[in-house]
Amino acid sequence: MFRVVLRAAGLCLASLLAVAGPREAHAQLEPEFYNDQPYAYGEWTMGRRVDDSQFRYCVDPRDPGFEQDGDVAEAIARALLLQPQRYVIPNTFEVEDLTRLYSILLQQCDVVMGFKLIPGGYPPWVGLTRAYTQVSYLFVTAKPDLRSLGDLPPGRPIAATGGTSAHVRLASYNLSLAPAKRWPIFPYGTDQMALEGLASGAADVALVWDPSFRALQKTNAAVASFRVIAPDPLPPTTLGVGGLMLRQNTFLRNAIDQAIAALTSDGSLAAIAAKFAAQAGGKPR
Repeated sequence: MFRVVLRAAGLCLASLLAVAGPREAHAQLEPEFYNDQPYAYGEWTMGRRVDDSQFRYCVDPRDPGFEQDGDVAEAIARALLLQPQRYVIPNTFEVEDLTRLYSILLQQCDVVMGFKLIPGGYPPWVGLTRAYTQVSYLFVTAKPDLRSLGDLPPGRPIAATGGTSAHVRLASYNLSLAPAKRWPIFPYGTDQMALEGLASGAADVALVWDPSFRALQKTNAAVASFRVIAPDPLPPTTLGVGGLMLRQNTFLRNAIDQAIAALTSDGSLAAIAAKFAAQAGGKPR
Protein backbone atom coordinates (compact mmCIF):
# COMPACT_ATOMS: atom_id res chain seq x y z
CA MET A 1 0.00 0.00 0.00
CA PHE A 2 0.99 3.59 0.17
CA ARG A 3 4.55 4.56 1.00
CA VAL A 4 4.51 7.08 3.76
CA VAL A 5 6.61 9.35 5.92
CA LEU A 6 6.74 7.66 9.29
CA ARG A 7 5.66 9.01 12.61
CA ALA A 8 3.75 7.19 15.34
CA ALA A 9 0.92 9.63 15.93
CA GLY A 10 1.03 11.47 19.22
CA LEU A 11 4.54 10.27 20.06
CA CYS A 12 7.12 12.97 19.60
CA LEU A 13 9.94 10.49 19.94
CA ALA A 14 8.98 8.91 16.65
CA SER A 15 9.71 12.10 14.75
CA LEU A 16 13.22 12.09 16.16
CA LEU A 17 13.79 8.48 15.19
CA ALA A 18 12.28 8.47 11.69
CA VAL A 19 14.77 8.25 8.85
CA ALA A 20 14.71 9.21 5.20
CA GLY A 21 14.63 6.66 2.42
CA PRO A 22 12.29 4.69 0.15
CA ARG A 23 9.12 3.58 1.89
CA GLU A 24 7.18 0.36 1.81
CA ALA A 25 3.53 -0.46 1.90
CA HIS A 26 1.13 1.28 4.26
CA ALA A 27 0.22 -1.80 6.27
CA GLN A 28 3.89 -2.21 7.01
CA LEU A 29 4.63 1.41 7.88
CA GLU A 30 2.71 3.79 10.08
CA PRO A 31 1.28 6.80 8.27
CA GLU A 32 1.33 10.47 9.11
CA PHE A 33 -1.85 12.24 8.13
CA TYR A 34 -2.80 15.89 8.39
CA ASN A 35 -6.12 17.22 9.64
CA ASP A 36 -6.86 19.31 6.57
CA GLN A 37 -9.49 17.87 4.22
CA PRO A 38 -7.70 16.85 1.00
CA TYR A 39 -8.79 18.20 -2.34
CA ALA A 40 -8.91 16.15 -5.54
CA TYR A 41 -8.87 18.11 -8.79
CA GLY A 42 -12.23 17.82 -10.51
CA GLU A 43 -13.93 16.16 -7.57
CA TRP A 44 -17.09 18.17 -8.20
CA THR A 45 -17.50 16.19 -11.45
CA MET A 46 -17.25 12.77 -9.80
CA GLY A 47 -20.78 12.62 -8.42
CA ARG A 48 -22.18 9.64 -6.57
CA ARG A 49 -22.01 6.04 -7.70
CA VAL A 50 -25.33 4.55 -8.67
CA ASP A 51 -24.55 0.82 -8.34
CA ASP A 52 -25.09 -0.13 -4.71
CA SER A 53 -24.89 -3.86 -5.43
CA GLN A 54 -21.07 -3.84 -5.42
CA PHE A 55 -18.53 -3.88 -2.64
CA ARG A 56 -15.71 -1.80 -4.09
CA TYR A 57 -12.39 -2.32 -2.37
CA CYS A 58 -8.76 -1.45 -3.05
CA VAL A 59 -5.58 -3.39 -2.37
CA ASP A 60 -1.97 -2.38 -2.96
CA PRO A 61 0.42 -5.12 -4.12
CA ARG A 62 3.32 -3.36 -2.41
CA ASP A 63 1.76 -4.34 0.90
CA PRO A 64 3.14 -7.77 1.86
CA GLY A 65 -0.26 -8.69 3.29
CA PHE A 66 -2.33 -7.57 0.31
CA GLU A 67 -3.40 -11.08 -0.73
CA GLN A 68 -4.83 -11.76 2.72
CA ASP A 69 -6.49 -8.33 2.68
CA GLY A 70 -8.10 -9.25 -0.63
CA ASP A 71 -9.45 -12.55 0.71
CA VAL A 72 -10.91 -10.71 3.71
CA ALA A 73 -12.57 -8.18 1.42
CA GLU A 74 -14.08 -10.98 -0.67
CA ALA A 75 -15.44 -12.62 2.49
CA ILE A 76 -16.93 -9.29 3.63
CA ALA A 77 -18.62 -8.89 0.24
CA ARG A 78 -20.17 -12.36 0.52
CA ALA A 79 -21.37 -11.63 4.05
CA LEU A 80 -23.03 -8.43 2.82
CA LEU A 81 -24.52 -10.18 -0.24
CA LEU A 82 -22.66 -7.75 -2.50
CA GLN A 83 -20.63 -8.34 -5.64
CA PRO A 84 -16.94 -7.73 -4.88
CA GLN A 85 -15.28 -5.16 -7.14
CA ARG A 86 -11.49 -5.15 -6.74
CA TYR A 87 -9.19 -2.28 -7.69
CA VAL A 88 -5.41 -2.78 -7.56
CA ILE A 89 -3.66 0.48 -6.75
CA PRO A 90 -0.92 1.06 -9.33
CA ASN A 91 2.66 1.37 -8.18
CA THR A 92 3.31 4.80 -9.64
CA PHE A 93 4.51 6.94 -6.75
CA GLU A 94 7.16 6.87 -4.05
CA VAL A 95 5.72 8.97 -1.23
CA GLU A 96 2.30 9.32 0.32
CA ASP A 97 -0.02 11.64 -1.60
CA LEU A 98 -3.17 12.30 0.41
CA THR A 99 -4.87 13.93 -2.53
CA ARG A 100 -4.33 10.76 -4.53
CA LEU A 101 -5.70 8.58 -1.72
CA TYR A 102 -8.70 10.86 -1.38
CA SER A 103 -9.27 10.73 -5.14
CA ILE A 104 -9.04 6.92 -5.19
CA LEU A 105 -11.66 6.70 -2.45
CA LEU A 106 -13.92 9.01 -4.44
CA GLN A 107 -13.50 7.28 -7.79
CA GLN A 108 -12.29 3.69 -7.44
CA CYS A 109 -13.32 2.10 -4.17
CA ASP A 110 -15.23 2.55 -0.94
CA VAL A 111 -12.55 1.07 1.32
CA VAL A 112 -8.79 0.64 1.07
CA MET A 113 -7.79 -2.56 2.85
CA GLY A 114 -4.74 -3.04 5.04
CA PHE A 115 -4.30 0.04 7.23
CA LYS A 116 -2.85 -0.13 10.71
CA LEU A 117 -5.42 1.01 13.25
CA ILE A 118 -3.21 3.45 15.14
CA PRO A 119 -5.15 5.15 17.96
CA GLY A 120 -5.36 8.86 17.22
CA GLY A 121 -3.32 8.41 14.06
CA TYR A 122 -5.85 9.63 11.50
CA PRO A 123 -7.52 12.97 10.73
CA PRO A 124 -11.24 13.76 10.97
CA TRP A 125 -11.97 13.08 7.28
CA VAL A 126 -10.89 9.42 7.61
CA GLY A 127 -13.12 6.58 8.78
CA LEU A 128 -11.71 3.23 9.87
CA THR A 129 -13.35 -0.16 10.04
CA ARG A 130 -12.88 -2.43 13.02
CA ALA A 131 -9.83 -4.70 12.90
CA TYR A 132 -10.14 -7.86 10.84
CA THR A 133 -6.73 -9.17 11.92
CA GLN A 134 -4.05 -8.52 14.53
CA VAL A 135 -0.45 -8.32 13.34
CA SER A 136 2.74 -8.10 15.37
CA TYR A 137 6.21 -6.68 15.06
CA LEU A 138 8.84 -9.37 15.45
CA PHE A 139 12.34 -9.57 16.83
CA VAL A 140 14.34 -11.86 14.54
CA THR A 141 17.93 -13.08 14.61
CA ALA A 142 20.42 -15.56 13.18
CA LYS A 143 22.15 -16.04 16.54
CA PRO A 144 21.50 -19.59 17.81
CA ASP A 145 22.01 -18.66 21.47
CA LEU A 146 19.30 -15.97 21.58
CA ARG A 147 15.82 -17.01 22.70
CA SER A 148 14.53 -13.55 23.63
CA LEU A 149 15.51 -9.91 23.35
CA GLY A 150 16.64 -10.06 26.97
CA ASP A 151 19.33 -12.58 26.00
CA LEU A 152 21.04 -9.98 23.80
CA PRO A 153 24.13 -8.68 25.63
CA PRO A 154 24.34 -4.91 26.25
CA GLY A 155 26.21 -3.07 23.56
CA ARG A 156 25.13 -5.40 20.75
CA PRO A 157 23.35 -3.63 17.88
CA ILE A 158 19.68 -3.83 16.92
CA ALA A 159 18.31 -2.90 13.50
CA ALA A 160 14.75 -1.52 13.62
CA THR A 161 12.38 -0.17 11.02
CA GLY A 162 12.34 3.47 12.06
CA GLY A 163 9.39 5.38 13.43
CA THR A 164 7.03 2.45 14.05
CA SER A 165 5.18 1.86 17.32
CA ALA A 166 7.49 -1.05 18.08
CA HIS A 167 10.58 1.05 17.43
CA VAL A 168 9.31 3.80 19.72
CA ARG A 169 8.53 1.27 22.47
CA LEU A 170 11.97 -0.33 22.15
CA ALA A 171 13.76 3.03 22.17
CA SER A 172 11.80 4.21 25.21
CA TYR A 173 12.60 1.05 27.12
CA ASN A 174 16.25 1.24 26.12
CA LEU A 175 16.52 4.82 27.41
CA SER A 176 15.09 3.71 30.75
CA LEU A 177 18.04 1.38 31.28
CA ALA A 178 21.35 2.34 32.83
CA PRO A 179 23.75 3.43 30.05
CA ALA A 180 25.94 0.36 30.55
CA LYS A 181 22.96 -1.94 29.91
CA ARG A 182 21.70 -0.33 26.72
CA TRP A 183 21.79 -1.59 23.14
CA PRO A 184 22.68 0.65 20.18
CA ILE A 185 19.52 0.82 18.06
CA PHE A 186 19.91 1.74 14.40
CA PRO A 187 16.76 2.89 12.55
CA TYR A 188 16.34 1.78 8.94
CA GLY A 189 13.95 3.10 6.32
CA THR A 190 12.22 -0.23 5.56
CA ASP A 191 11.89 -3.74 6.92
CA GLN A 192 13.95 -5.04 4.03
CA MET A 193 16.78 -2.68 4.86
CA ALA A 194 16.68 -3.68 8.53
CA LEU A 195 16.83 -7.36 7.57
CA GLU A 196 19.69 -6.65 5.19
CA GLY A 197 21.51 -5.02 8.10
CA LEU A 198 20.99 -8.20 10.07
CA ALA A 199 22.22 -10.34 7.18
CA SER A 200 25.34 -8.21 6.74
CA GLY A 201 26.30 -8.55 10.40
CA ALA A 202 25.68 -4.87 11.14
CA ALA A 203 23.12 -5.97 13.77
CA ASP A 204 22.49 -9.04 15.90
CA VAL A 205 18.70 -8.59 16.04
CA ALA A 206 16.18 -6.91 13.74
CA LEU A 207 12.76 -5.51 14.68
CA VAL A 208 10.37 -5.76 11.71
CA TRP A 209 6.70 -6.08 10.68
CA ASP A 210 5.59 -9.72 10.58
CA PRO A 211 4.09 -9.78 7.04
CA SER A 212 7.21 -8.19 5.58
CA PHE A 213 9.44 -10.73 7.29
CA ARG A 214 7.34 -13.68 6.14
CA ALA A 215 7.20 -12.38 2.56
CA LEU A 216 10.97 -11.87 2.39
CA GLN A 217 11.59 -15.31 3.83
CA LYS A 218 10.07 -16.76 0.66
CA THR A 219 12.33 -14.81 -1.70
CA ASN A 220 15.58 -14.16 0.19
CA ALA A 221 17.76 -17.09 1.22
CA ALA A 222 19.51 -15.10 3.96
CA VAL A 223 16.20 -14.02 5.52
CA ALA A 224 14.89 -17.59 5.29
CA SER A 225 17.51 -18.64 7.85
CA PHE A 226 16.40 -16.07 10.44
CA ARG A 227 14.12 -17.07 13.30
CA VAL A 228 11.75 -15.24 15.60
CA ILE A 229 12.65 -14.68 19.25
CA ALA A 230 10.48 -13.55 22.15
CA PRO A 231 10.24 -9.79 22.83
CA ASP A 232 10.83 -10.26 26.59
CA PRO A 233 11.30 -8.18 28.66
CA LEU A 234 9.08 -6.05 26.39
CA PRO A 235 5.46 -7.00 25.75
CA PRO A 236 4.54 -7.84 22.16
CA THR A 237 3.73 -4.88 19.93
CA THR A 238 0.58 -5.79 18.00
CA LEU A 239 -1.67 -3.60 15.90
CA GLY A 240 -5.07 -4.25 14.43
CA VAL A 241 -5.34 -3.98 10.66
CA GLY A 242 -8.53 -2.77 9.03
CA GLY A 243 -9.93 -0.74 6.16
CA LEU A 244 -9.73 3.00 5.55
CA MET A 245 -12.75 4.90 4.22
CA LEU A 246 -14.13 8.39 3.90
CA ARG A 247 -15.77 9.23 7.21
CA GLN A 248 -19.11 10.18 5.66
CA ASN A 249 -19.70 6.58 4.53
CA THR A 250 -21.05 5.67 7.94
CA PHE A 251 -23.76 3.27 6.76
CA LEU A 252 -21.32 1.12 4.80
CA ARG A 253 -18.72 1.28 7.56
CA ASN A 254 -21.24 0.02 10.11
CA ALA A 255 -22.23 -2.79 7.73
CA ILE A 256 -18.57 -3.76 7.22
CA ASP A 257 -18.02 -3.76 10.97
CA GLN A 258 -20.99 -6.07 11.46
CA ALA A 259 -19.71 -8.36 8.71
CA ILE A 260 -16.25 -8.47 10.31
CA ALA A 261 -17.82 -9.33 13.67
CA ALA A 262 -19.83 -12.16 12.09
CA LEU A 263 -16.82 -13.49 10.16
CA THR A 264 -14.81 -13.41 13.36
CA SER A 265 -17.46 -15.32 15.28
CA ASP A 266 -17.86 -18.07 12.69
CA GLY A 267 -14.11 -18.56 12.28
CA SER A 268 -13.88 -17.36 8.67
CA LEU A 269 -11.25 -14.71 9.36
CA ALA A 270 -9.22 -17.11 11.49
CA ALA A 271 -9.24 -19.60 8.61
CA ILE A 272 -8.01 -16.94 6.19
CA ALA A 273 -5.24 -15.91 8.59
CA ALA A 274 -4.25 -19.55 9.11
CA LYS A 275 -4.05 -20.15 5.36
CA PHE A 276 -1.63 -17.29 4.84
CA ALA A 277 0.39 -18.17 7.93
CA ALA A 278 0.86 -21.68 6.54
CA GLN A 279 1.90 -20.28 3.16
CA ALA A 280 4.38 -17.92 4.82
CA GLY A 281 6.07 -20.68 6.80
CA GLY A 282 9.11 -19.37 8.60
CA LYS A 283 11.11 -20.69 11.48
CA PRO A 284 9.60 -20.68 14.98
CA ARG A 285 11.17 -19.32 18.10
